[in-house]
Amino acid sequence: MSYSPKSKFTIICPNSYTNKVLVIKTLRELAGLGLKEAKDASETLTPQHFNIAGSLFFQFTNSAAADNRIEDLFRILRIEGVKVGGAVHSLLDELRELAQRAIDQEEDELANEILQLVLAEKLRRNDDGSQ
Repeated sequence: MSYSPKSKFTIICPNSYTNKVLVIKTLRELAGLGLKEAKDASETLTPQHFNIAGSLFFQFTNSAAADNRIEDLFRILRIEGVKVGGAVHSLLDELRELAQRAIDQEEDELANEILQLVLAEKLRRNDDGSQ
């Protein structure tokens, strides 16, 4: 997957870690968080949404290297039991674009179905975050 500074990801943290310091360091690098924010994020059990830190893209001479580093950071989080989702945000954006193309081609029924899927996912996320 190709990432950009506008890319977003979601995490759900577990109750405990084998290496909490590594999780905090990884969140700091990945999301550009300060120490306190990363520590708080590592202790929050509900879904949290972050942008990928723009500084990750300035460290590398090409986007493939940045993408590899981001994937490595996601891998570290997953190994520590953190559930990481990144593709959903991109998928929802692609679905919105697809719905717009369907509207442009007067495929209103298809566009309606696509937008209902996007709305259902948005509502599900809001419900998950409020528990």
